[in-house]
Order: sequence, then C-alpha cells, then structure tokens
Amino acid sequence: GQSTACPMRGANGQDKIDPRNMMPVFSQEAASGQSTPLSKDREVSSIPKADEAGNWVYPSSQQFYHALLRRNKEADADAMDAVVFAHNVTNEKTWKKIMEWEKFHERVCPTPKLLRFVGRSEELSHGAWLTSKVSYMGKPFDRHDWFVDRCGQKTVRYVIDYYDDPCSKEDGLEITIDARPAFDSFGAVVDRIRRPGYQAKRVWGALFGSR
Repeated sequence: GQSTACPMRGANGQDKIDPRNMMPVFSQEAASGQSTPLSKDREVSSIPKADEAGNWVYPSSQQFYHALLRRNKEADADAMDAVVFAHNVTNEKTWKKIMEWEKFHERVCPTPKLLRFVGRSEELSHGAWLTSKVSYMGKPFDRHDWFVDRCGQKTVRYVIDYYDDPCSKEDGLEITIDARPAFDSFGAVVDRIRRPGYQAKRVWGALFGSR
C-alpha cells in the first residue's frame, strides 16, 4: 500500500522523541551504506502549530529515508522525493478535510491548529471495520488520530483512515482519506448529524468509488 503517509510510532530510549507526534527526531546526515545523496530541504506545511508560532514542517527526503530504515521498511533512496511528495500531499488533504468539519465552529474559533498526532496503523477504527466488510477498498493501509486545538477552548480528536483506492485519481496517488471527529463528546455526535452529505458520500464512495 501507499504507506508513505504513515508516521513512525514509538522508539527506543536512546532517541530524542517529539511528543507532538511520538517520533524520533531524525538526522539529516547520510545513513550507513547510503550511496545516493538525498535532499535535506524541508517543506513548510499549511498546517498551523498549536504550541508555537508557525506551521508544521515536513521531513526532508533524507529524514524520511532514516524513518523507513528505522521501521525496517524497504527504502529506495532514488524514490524518496516521490515518497515525500506523496506524504506531504496526503497530509495537506487530511488537514483540508478536517477544516471542512471545523467550519461548524468558525464563529467561536476561526483559526484551529494542530496540537499533535499519532499513528495507529495496527488499530482498526469502527468505521474502517465496517468499510472493510462492504467496500472494494478493504482495510485501510494506515490510521492516524489528529488532535486539534480549537482556540484553547477544547481539544478535538479526529480519526483518519487512509485507503488504497484505484478509483481515486486525485493527485495521481490513488488514496482515499476518511477524516471525521471521533465520538469523544456530544459535540462530535452533533457535528456528524449536521453533515448528512458526508455520511451519504462516505457510503457511496465505499461501495462505488469516489470518482
């Protein structure tokens, strides 16, 4: 699957961990045995940070290469630029989908920000379980939980499932993203009810594809 959008979860005690994403801070130096030089440039995202000024910054191709090696994933240095592109585009689309939900609250919070996120690829959400039973897409290749700071008033958890989807041609990535507020509060339930179109589109896309 297109697992390039997945952050690493956890690390050993020797690594410095960023508590906002539970990832080690990866080096910009070449890995042992690496023969292909990789870009150290890091793209600034459109996603604002909640705990400091500025936006989240994506890892460089060199850092992503270290991340894949760390997870014992097959890492092709020559493909790292494409991998990072897919990762960045997928996360930008994820934030856009979250902002569609946050529009319900723009009067009280015009500038929601991302506080932290965590990868939970081994844990199937309830929605993903149902989709896996009825949809041609099957199980998602990854899951994230993103925690959004709603202007200091509350922290809202969003569940995001990422599916390999040959019917999705947007950006050429063949990925479908299902992002929605977790059922952690009555407010999240109300938000789900206020978007019947989302529910209908979700069912249609699962059955017939989001063309």
